[in-house]
Amino acid sequence: MIKRKKVMKDIEKATAIKPENVYWIWTKRVFWSILVLAIVYGAGTFYPNPLAKKWANEELRAEHTAWAQNLGLVSKEMKYKNRKEFVKELGYCVDYLNFTTPVDKRVPIEMLVGQAVLESGWGESRFAKEANNLFGIRVFKSTAPHLLPEGMKKWPGWGVRKFETKCDSVKEYIRLLNEHPAYEDFRIMRAKMWAKNQKLDSTKLIKTLKAFSTTIDYADRVINMMNQVEQLDTPEKK
Repeated sequence: MIKRKKVMKDIEKATAIKPENVYWIWTKRVFWSILVLAIVYGAGTFYPNPLAKKWANEELRAEHTAWAQNLGLVSKEMKYKNRKEFVKELGYCVDYLNFTTPVDKRVPIEMLVGQAVLESGWGESRFAKEANNLFGIRVFKSTAPHLLPEGMKKWPGWGVRKFETKCDSVKEYIRLLNEHPAYEDFRIMRAKMWAKNQKLDSTKLIKTLKAFSTTIDYADRVINMMNQVEQLDTPEKK
């Protein structure tokens, strides 16, 4: 019995942890815990879960939209009396739409304005005034709100789509460029420019929109309009 007690005491002494050892063990545990948390945080920051990233972007866009609306930046009817005012109002519309459009999905405003100017005659065409359509966007169902070209009475299989506001037509134009299969080349070139941290080059991107118009020199016409828009802000020489 005495030997047994002695053996038990020897075991207790052998397994006993000194205070300084306890401190060292807990220090290591805390260190490794912090290290693991840092690795997990870093991985989540630089390699985020795609679903989590999508949710975060959607929440951010929703916040931006609410913020824009609280400031009075809402989609409204464009009112203008001249070319300068038309371009200015168009710019306000694009600014509003960009609050809910991811950066990599945006369309360069120079190209957008150039096309709107060409397609709508500086916002003065019949389709711009009566259908709020700045880009000649079509519909292919006769039941959809639309206008037909003047002199045409029978449904030819397409019509020029009617929009509630002109800014709505800009929104649809951006959606088409981002989603329609015909504009895949545009999206590829834009993605390459973003990947190289380059400014979006409208003069190059417009040349990818071959399906937007059947006019052979369409890209050159848009570029010409882009130049005219740029000259609106150029002071006249005396």
